[in-house]
Amino acid sequence: MKKFLVVATTLVAGLAIGLVQAEEGKEKGKGKGGTPEERAAAMIKTLDKDMNGTISKEEFLAGPMAAKAKEKGGDPEKMFAGRDKNKDGQLDLAELSVVPKPKGKPGEGKPKSE
Repeated sequence: MKKFLVVATTLVAGLAIGLVQAEEGKEKGKGKGGTPEERAAAMIKTLDKDMNGTISKEEFLAGPMAAKAKEKGGDPEKMFAGRDKNKDGQLDLAELSVVPKPKGKPGEGKPKSE
């Protein structure tokens, strides 16, 4: 009986923690690493090797986001060009803070596994 109570208590506690974390993550625009602005600032801090407050194409292409895109068959240069809205060859905080829209038509996504 004691083992059952310990297992049941552990399961309930685990579910409660999971529900709290799910509720905290529901706020739009927040994901792993905070708001889009916070993630953009962290990206600039990490990738901006010349410390000018922006990310050049070369800095972007040397970063982990470009490497991940290459692994998945994407084109990092197109990613950079798509984010560089003012076409100055640099990504600033405002350009990096914009969350890219998902590709494809609404409702088209990965099929849910059963």
